[in-house]
Amino acid sequence: MATEVKAGAKTKGPKLPVIMSANDLLDGEVVFLTREGWSFDPKAALVANDAETAAWMEEEGKAAFRANRVVDPYLVEVTPGENGLPVANHFREAIRQNGPSILPQYGKQADF
Repeated sequence: MATEVKAGAKTKGPKLPVIMSANDLLDGEVVFLTREGWSFDPKAALVANDAETAAWMEEEGKAAFRANRVVDPYLVEVTPGENGLPVANHFREAIRQNGPSILPQYGKQADF
C-alpha cells in the first residue's frame, strides 16, 4: 500500500500526509505509531509526509502485528491541525482519534 501513497495524486490508497492507527491487542484501545513505538496519545502520532516514511510505518505496523502487539494497523489520511494534532480526514477515524462520541467530558477523550 505504501508504494501507492502519493502526495496529491489520485491513486488507490490514502493520500499523504498519513498516520498509522491500530488497536492494542491486550486492551483494545486505539494506538498511534510514533518513532519510539505505540502511543495512546494522538498528538504523539508520527506524521508521514513522504512515501518512504509511510512505507516504514507500514513495515512497523506489520511487525507489531506479527509480534502480537497490535491488531489491524493501517494508514489514516490526516490534515495538520492546531496544537500539533493531526486531524483525521474521515469521520470514522476522527471518532477513533477523539474517543467515544458520548459524554466527551469523561474518559480518555477528556485528556486529549
